[in-house]
Amino acid sequence: MASLAAGGVVIIGSKLIGGSWAMLFASGGFKVKHYDIEQEQIMNALENIRKELKRLEQADSLKGSLSAEQQPSLISGCSNITEAVEGAMHIQTLLPHQ
Repeated sequence: MASLAAGGVVIIGSKLIGGSWAMLFASGGFKVKHYDIEQEQIMNALENIRKELKRLEQADSLKGSLSAEQQPSLISGCSNITEAVEGAMHIQTLLPHQ
C-alpha cells in the first residue's frame, strides 16, 4: 500500500476516464480527490465508482488488496481547485490542453 503521508492524488475531471483513474490510484492505497466544477457531477462520479468497484469485486477483477468497501473511502470529491490541489503529490488532469 502507498504511503499516505506523502500526500494524495488529485484527478481533475470526474467523468468516465477520471473515475477510472480514481479507482486505479485508490486500488494502490492512495487518497484521491476527484475535482470537477459541478458538484452534481462529482456526486454522480462517486456513486458510479462505488457501483463499479462492487461489480469488479463480484467478478473477481478488483485491483489491489483493499475491498470494494475500503477503496471508495479513499476517494473524495471537491469543487474548489485550490482545496483540491493542496498537499497533492500528483495531479492527473483530463482536461484538453489549450
